[in-house]
Amino acid sequence: MPVDLGDDSAVVDFAKMSVPGATLRVESVFVLTPRFFCLLPWRCLPTTATEACAASVRYLDADGVLMASDVADVPAATGTRVDDDYLTVTMLSAGLAGILRRRSRAGHGDGRSEGLLPAPWRVAFSRLWWRCNEQGVPALDNDLELLALCTQPFVVWPIDLRLSPADMESSLLADDELSAFAEQGARLAAGDVEAEWQENIVYEALRLAAQVNGADDPGRIDRVYGVLRRRLIDYPVVSDLVVRDWEQEFDRTDGSGQTSVRRLVEAAYVPRPVRGEYRYLRCPSCRNTVSGSHVSCGTPGCASGQAESVASRALAVAYDQHRATRRFIHDPGLVEARLFDALGDKRFEGRVRVTPYPGLDALDILIEFLSARGDETVVDETWGADAKDQASARLLGRGFSWPGVPECGRRFLVLPTHRAAQPGYAADLTAEIEGRVTGVEVVDEKRLISMVAKRARRDGR
Repeated sequence: MPVDLGDDSAVVDFAKMSVPGATLRVESVFVLTPRFFCLLPWRCLPTTATEACAASVRYLDADGVLMASDVADVPAATGTRVDDDYLTVTMLSAGLAGILRRRSRAGHGDGRSEGLLPAPWRVAFSRLWWRCNEQGVPALDNDLELLALCTQPFVVWPIDLRLSPADMESSLLADDELSAFAEQGARLAAGDVEAEWQENIVYEALRLAAQVNGADDPGRIDRVYGVLRRRLIDYPVVSDLVVRDWEQEFDRTDGSGQTSVRRLVEAAYVPRPVRGEYRYLRCPSCRNTVSGSHVSCGTPGCASGQAESVASRALAVAYDQHRATRRFIHDPGLVEARLFDALGDKRFEGRVRVTPYPGLDALDILIEFLSARGDETVVDETWGADAKDQASARLLGRGFSWPGVPECGRRFLVLPTHRAAQPGYAADLTAEIEGRVTGVEVVDEKRLISMVAKRARRDGR
């Protein structure tokens, strides 16, 4: 029931009306964080719950900063239409990341009370309530019901979501963790703060190691960065003996006397105490560790088969990659490594120059086609390629952008073979980036290699 707080403000309790968001504080411009607020004068407050919630509702964080909207541009009394279900599942993903992060903290003895569920989750719940209302299906009763739905593919949800056929087969939770689809959505919404924070630490350590060992030479900085970035792909597990060799190769230290390479390893890996010879099981294809001989590595597109046993030696420590390093650097980097290896073949020697991660990872690959003019080698044409291995083509398209530098005559978004083989993936991606990014060609890894080979043979070269 409304409680009169004066001429122009009121608190309206909708808790008993089955409307998401139990409390609205309404006045001409008023914020009650982290609840809802409406830009609606009290004199104009609608008389029914449905009309009240058809007002334009916004979510703010504790500082009053706009985080998200549960309804965009709501039409007048004819009904509410939530047009973008990708925004809804992105908010759900970010909310789930926040919930799992809170659970992790609680498991480590952090007993802080954090009050309401994460704001993105509440926004998504509200959007789904409107979708149910629009479709005439029973609304979700509570958060536990929605959590249960998150373990199931969207295709079996009682709500008809407007997602691509491929994405409809995805769920948001798998084995009590974020699915690959949800990881992608949470990152797009900047919701998986812990994973993104860890990933940023690794990239910062990479850049620092390249800069201090590059001696202010941009070309050498790029080369050092490319070498160390590739080692994160080639070494999911590394011993302290191997790390010592890396330190001898790139020996620049900081003020404390520690090498920048050691800093990188500490950021990207988790140390495990071990002495002498040790063995572990790994997938023979991606080299990720597995827990049993017939346990799948779970790496997208990896036909791992039976695990192999690997022997190594350490003085005192072996390092396993941090979860964020594996999921956001190593696994997506496998397609990049295949491209580097293929384009570094001897058949391209003297005709094609490949630079991995130019401009400290502005792009994945810079491809330069060369020709001889007298005693000089000149660049005839430059191509750029960015390889992406992500679960959802639609979410990839929404988050994709092309850097302003380096300049490239042709620009390619490269898909790994297993993504390109998914029905509709390339078409969905192309449709999503149309109008967002211009001049980018979507190809698979084999197609790009074929195109480079054809271009290198031009004019008899």
